[in-house]
Amino acid sequence: MTFQPNGNLVDQITDYISEKIICNELKPGMRLYDTKLAEEMGVSRTPIREALRILERNRLVQLIPRRGVVVTEISTEQIEWFYDIFEQLYALVARKAAENRSEKDIEAIEEALGRIEACAAKGEVVGYYNRIFEFAQAGMKAAKNPLLESMIRDMWPVNRRIQYASLLHRKDNLKENVKLFQKAVRHMKTSSGKQAESVIREYARTEKKFALELIQCEESS
Repeated sequence: MTFQPNGNLVDQITDYISEKIICNELKPGMRLYDTKLAEEMGVSRTPIREALRILERNRLVQLIPRRGVVVTEISTEQIEWFYDIFEQLYALVARKAAENRSEKDIEAIEEALGRIEACAAKGEVVGYYNRIFEFAQAGMKAAKNPLLESMIRDMWPVNRRIQYASLLHRKDNLKENVKLFQKAVRHMKTSSGKQAESVIREYARTEKKFALELIQCEESS
């Protein structure tokens, strides 16, 4: 991954460091030095510091006294907290998408589902990972609740980090996951809000189970 600045520099630096954390190039507990990052990216320290403050709000780094800025750890407790909220918010998206969607929304959701299915069929984990967020975005647009969408987007940095780590160990499980997306879309198409919500709750609980198993395995090794 190389850094090529254009546009909003702070946003680009934030995205660049975020991806390195999500992909585990910058590992939990690793200290981040603004001088080293500035040299690596060919920028001054000022936008680096601004980006690190955003990353702290996004819970990807934390400022520890006498240690400086470090990449946050992922713990069993944090996964429990995250999925408690994740389930509620995404279940609401599914229900509202089923109730409020237009035909154009359904087309976008089905297109996103098709891309998920294609990646799952080929076992393309990274492509699948990217496509499920496109699917979520289409669902949020169909739900027509900007506040709900904003709340979920605020959680996406943590969501992406946990999801990426989990999916890398589940190449053979992708097709099973797709079945849940397919069921949810069928319910959205028939405006069956409660059923769509139930499927997404099942999906969230499945994701939580895999994430917890992964982190518990890492903690015991």
